[in-house]
Amino acid sequence: MLIAMSRRPAVRFRPPALRLTPAVRWMLLRAFGPAGAVAPAAEAGEVLALCRRFDVSARVAARQGRARLAAEMGAAAEGFARDQAAAAAQGLRLMALADRVAAEAAARDLPLVFLKFAAMELGRLLAPGGRRAWDLDVLVPGGSAEELQETLVRAGFRASSMPGQEHQLPALAGPEGIVEVHRMLPGVRVRGRRSATFEDLAGEGLLAPLPRLPGRASIPAPAVAAAHVLVHGIAQHGWSPASYPPFRMVADLIDLGFCVPAERAEHGVAPPAGEALARVTVWLAGEVTAGEVAAVGRLVAALAAGAELDGWAESPAGEALLLRHMLAGSLDPRYERSLRLSLLRRQPSDRREPARLARALLAAVWLSRPQVDAIYGPPRRRLGYLARRLARPFDLFLRLAASCALALRLRWRRPA
Repeated sequence: MLIAMSRRPAVRFRPPALRLTPAVRWMLLRAFGPAGAVAPAAEAGEVLALCRRFDVSARVAARQGRARLAAEMGAAAEGFARDQAAAAAQGLRLMALADRVAAEAAARDLPLVFLKFAAMELGRLLAPGGRRAWDLDVLVPGGSAEELQETLVRAGFRASSMPGQEHQLPALAGPEGIVEVHRMLPGVRVRGRRSATFEDLAGEGLLAPLPRLPGRASIPAPAVAAAHVLVHGIAQHGWSPASYPPFRMVADLIDLGFCVPAERAEHGVAPPAGEALARVTVWLAGEVTAGEVAAVGRLVAALAAGAELDGWAESPAGEALLLRHMLAGSLDPRYERSLRLSLLRRQPSDRREPARLARALLAAVWLSRPQVDAIYGPPRRRLGYLARRLARPFDLFLRLAASCALALRLRWRRPA
C-alpha cells in the first residue's frame, strides 16, 4: 500500500529509482514491522550482510527472537544472536559509564541530561541488545560544559585531539567508552531562534528526572528526543549516510512512538499527540521542513505497520524518496558519491550562514595532524603534514567537482 500524494513533496533528497529486493523487504519487515507478519523468502547470508550493513541486525534479533530467526535463517541466526549479544554488552558498559559520569557531575553539583542511546535506555524504551551505541552524550547548563570536561579529565578520561564542534566539546575516552559533552541541541529550537540549551529545556518543563542516579540527572521529553533524532538524521547526517546509519533514525523514532498507531507502539510507549507533533515541526523550522517531518512520520508509520510498499521503487512521494535515499546511500555507489557535498550544504548552526560556511571551509582545508592521519594516513616525515595541508584544497576541489558532475548526470537521467 502506498500512501498517495498529489504532488512532489518538500523533501531535499532526490534518489534514483531502486528495486526493493526480497532481502530488503525482509530486513525492513523484521526490523520495524509487526512481529508476526509473514516475510518474503530471502537468502540467509545476503539478509544477514544487509542487516549488518544498515546496522539493524541486533534490532532484528531483539525483536524476533532465536526461534523465529532459526526457522527462517538457519545457521545465519547465530550471526544475528552474536550481534545482539555484542550490542547488549556495549550497552551495559555505557550504562556503567552513565553512572560514573552522573557521580562525577554530582560531586560538582552539576545537573546533566543524558541524550540519544542513554536517554532511551534510561527511559526503558529499548529491547535488551536491540540498539548499538558507541558513546555517551550528555547536555549540561551553559558555562558548565568546560567544568564537566575538566572534571572528567581529572578523573582519568583522555581528551581527543580532534577538534570540538559548535554544539559539543572534543570527545573524551575512558575505560568504559566515549563521552561527548554537549552545549546545546543543534537545530532544536524550543525557544525561538536559538538551539535548545539545558536552561531552555528545564524552563519549558521538557526534562524528566532520573532519581535512581546520583545528583541531578534527567532525560529529555519524548518530543524533544524525537526532534533531536530528526535533526541528526536529516539535517546533520542526511547527506553522509556512511557517517550515521540512516535506519537508526527510523528505529529511534519508532521506539519513541513517533507517528505510530497506539496499538503498534513498542514497549507500551504511546505515540506523540497531534499537539506534540506540531511542536516538533515548529522547533525544527529552518532545519527540517514541515514536509520532511510529515514524510518521515508516514515512512515510520508504514514500516511499523508492515506496509507492502508497492510502487515505492519509483514513487515521488516523500516517504518513498526518503526510503530510497536511505537505501541507495549505501547500495548505489554512484548515488553515494553524488552526495559528497556536505561541506557546502547548510548545517544546523546558530551562526550566520556565511560565518558557518567560512569556519567549515577553514576546518576542512587546514587539517590538524590527527585529521591528516585519519584521512590520508600518517606521512613518513614531519614535512609530509605541511605537504598534505597545501594539497588539501586541490583534493577537495577535485572531489567536489566529481560529486557535482555525478549528481547532475543522475538528475538529468532521472525520469520526471
